[in-house]
Amino acid sequence: MKTLLTLIFTGILFFISVTTTAALDVVNNELLDQKHEQVLKMKLADDDLTIFLVDTSGNMKNADKQMTIDLITRFAQESGQAKIAVMSYGNDSQILVEPTTDRDLIREKLANLSTGGESNLTAGLKAAETLAKQQSNLKANLFIIADNAPTTGDTLKKGIYNSKDSHSYKYANAAHKYANKLKSSNIAIRALVYLSRVPDSRRDHTQRFFENIQTHGFFDLTLNHNLDFLFEHKRPDATLLTGQFNYGVQIGNRDGQTQFHYSDDYFKEPRGTYQNDSSTYNPSLATMSLNLELSAWASPTKNDYLVKSDNSKKLLGKLGFEHFEANDGFKVKPTKDSIGAVAAEKKLTIDKEDYTLIALAIRGGGYEAEWASNVTMGKTGQHQGFEKASQDVLDFLDTYIKKNKIKGKVKLWLTGYSRGAATANLIVGELNNGRKLPQVTLASSDLYAFCFEPPAGALENSGVKDAKHNNIVNIVNLNDVVTKVAPNASKFEFSRYGDDTELPTKEKIGNSRYYLLRDRMLRELEKIETQKGYIIDDFKWKKIGLNINLSSIKFIVTDNNRKHILNEYLEKIIETFAIEELLNRDYYVTNHQNSMREMAAALLGDSDNKNDVKILEIIKILVDLKATTEGGVFDRLLLEKLGISLGIDKDNTELSSTALELIGEFMIKHPNLGITLLANGNIINSAHQPELCLAWLRSQDKNYTDPIPIVQNRTHNKNTSEKKTYYKTNVKVEGEKFGTILGGGLTLENDKAELYAIPNEKGQFDGWYKDGVLISKELECDYTVIAESNLVAKFSAKNGAENEK
Repeated sequence: MKTLLTLIFTGILFFISVTTTAALDVVNNELLDQKHEQVLKMKLADDDLTIFLVDTSGNMKNADKQMTIDLITRFAQESGQAKIAVMSYGNDSQILVEPTTDRDLIREKLANLSTGGESNLTAGLKAAETLAKQQSNLKANLFIIADNAPTTGDTLKKGIYNSKDSHSYKYANAAHKYANKLKSSNIAIRALVYLSRVPDSRRDHTQRFFENIQTHGFFDLTLNHNLDFLFEHKRPDATLLTGQFNYGVQIGNRDGQTQFHYSDDYFKEPRGTYQNDSSTYNPSLATMSLNLELSAWASPTKNDYLVKSDNSKKLLGKLGFEHFEANDGFKVKPTKDSIGAVAAEKKLTIDKEDYTLIALAIRGGGYEAEWASNVTMGKTGQHQGFEKASQDVLDFLDTYIKKNKIKGKVKLWLTGYSRGAATANLIVGELNNGRKLPQVTLASSDLYAFCFEPPAGALENSGVKDAKHNNIVNIVNLNDVVTKVAPNASKFEFSRYGDDTELPTKEKIGNSRYYLLRDRMLRELEKIETQKGYIIDDFKWKKIGLNINLSSIKFIVTDNNRKHILNEYLEKIIETFAIEELLNRDYYVTNHQNSMREMAAALLGDSDNKNDVKILEIIKILVDLKATTEGGVFDRLLLEKLGISLGIDKDNTELSSTALELIGEFMIKHPNLGITLLANGNIINSAHQPELCLAWLRSQDKNYTDPIPIVQNRTHNKNTSEKKTYYKTNVKVEGEKFGTILGGGLTLENDKAELYAIPNEKGQFDGWYKDGVLISKELECDYTVIAESNLVAKFSAKNGAENEK
């Protein structure tokens, strides 16, 4: 229910919203120093062979076996197209999976992994060497996964181990000697050991043995259940880092996790005018920017605000950034006007020029009471809430630069989503308009700004589409209501700096191409952990129907006969609401802004509101509200009932009364617009889910798939380019004690005002009249609007009964 309230109260209005040893090959970066976590970094060319040599002796416990299967499967999934083989050793050695890039085959073969016997590691090393030699011109990476030193196989009495170390020292000496042979070849050895499973009397020897034979790292898997891989891929055009990162969407009792691909080379190309030059729009940098942004959402599974930014800290550490900082707003519980942001920096040399690359990500999710800021429009100037947030982040950036003594040329990598995107958009607008950063030089071509699903916070008439703002990438899903607010309607006219790059929709590119591109997107969405599937295409306009029988009238909800285009519906409801109910900024701020701030902070910062919406019940409440309205004043008990039905706690209905009056009045005038919103709440909300935007970007990124080229559909954010005319349909009710009506209000020229006459149990409906002429006797009347009209809905006593006094 919380998400639906988000749509109703803010979307229609403005914003729908390592422990290491010296031998380890791990990332040496203070951002990654987390207890019981290790990041295993390895260079991995596309033609490398990775061999997993698994100890399947009888000591391997079931839990360890499953952890081993999960680890290999995850490595296979995260390593891209690297060739992988799996071997086992017990009493002898065997190949479980021949060298392959088929990830499904690897999963299938590992499902049948069995255990038993002793640990003949030497046999496994010999077999691994043979397999590696068969793959000509390949470098081999060997992962040994074990829970004990060798206990059988070749023996060697003289070596670095003796009987004081272990009764099986002879097997250890032989395996050690053969490992030395492999070290002299092109094989990198890593040892992953379940050390705590080894008896205390043999644990020191086992650790020393595996540390001695490794060349690229020893890892105790019982201390590091979440061993994290970081791959460095050497490609002709770039050096690519690949790994996993956590992001701020809750999956069960943990944060979501998915794959990233990063390269410093993304920042070699300067930004500039790219709508006519696709080479300067880098799809891979766009995807990585959204990855960074999602890591900068407040972690939903951490209660301590001091560590809610840890996902971004870990990701930036993997990318080689240093001196991570979260601003003060990220370290405490959000307030109505706070903002969260994180920053880190790294040194780059490009064309013999030294730069500092500053990564700046703005919290775009998990910001609780900050919803109040989203509905703080202000009477004049840029959107007041977003403007204050942008100034706070700029102050944080200034302080970060000074504190870390950054000087000289910088490149700024800035990203935001939703509220964070609106904030980022205003920041770049100000920088492009001449705002300076302390003690550094930032050229506009060195500013890489990505605003994902951004609402509008700038003013349309303030040069927002000037060419100097072409270093801004606004990624916009037309089906996302957030991107359509703050409204661009008459008397509001909000916009964004820069032009918009639109994601594919049916109405823009046609059905056949849309479904082709959508299928590729869906394949990526399946790989991303998400709470929702893709349901946008299920949107249906809804219409109230009246089911009439001899004794009563019942309400039904059916599909409307309109074209079911979500984008068109969203534009219609937002523009109508803004023009009809909000009127202008001064009126909104004077009459509604304070109560909207209080309500947004109280409700949308509370994740426990989960009431279901009963649509038919709400229709009946609207009818009763209309019937009992006197002098434009709503019955307070009915208004409270409406609020509770929409999911507002009874204790908050008085707090929300002003907003409820707005919504109640609007839904009475436009019941089908309101019912369509309620019926499609999950669909409309799902369009703003970040995983969906990420899947679209990944489907166009060569690091994830073989993309089908898409001509970037870049447009000006100007709803006012085609001025629309709205007319009011005034309906007077005669015989009010025998019935009431729904409908009327403002309607777009040549559209239909959908009117409903609802007689009560004592009344009957006599017809709709205009200028004294009967135009319809139907209870449901679709009246075509071509000018402002005055209609009369006439009711009388049923069956000629006399009116009651």
